[in-house]
Amino acid sequence: MSKKDVERFAADVKKDATLAAEVKKIGANVAAIVKFAKDKGYSFSAAELKDAAKAKKSQLTEEQLKKVAGGSVVAVVTVVVEVA
Repeated sequence: MSKKDVERFAADVKKDATLAAEVKKIGANVAAIVKFAKDKGYSFSAAELKDAAKAKKSQLTEEQLKKVAGGSVVAVVTVVVEVA
């Protein structure tokens, strides 16, 4: 369920500009992103979010890798969304 929720969250962030803006405002605080997602009805842990990002990392283009290079969680969520 949690992996599916990460994927659902990523897909929803991709298609909902308001949701994406809210995630961007949170910044790089993984715990805050997880709490925000939980408040919106998603259920996954910080570790599960990071694992999903790692799993997607092997599918990244050079441009997407540059976005993640700084380690920003927002970039990671963005990349998960782009690859999902």
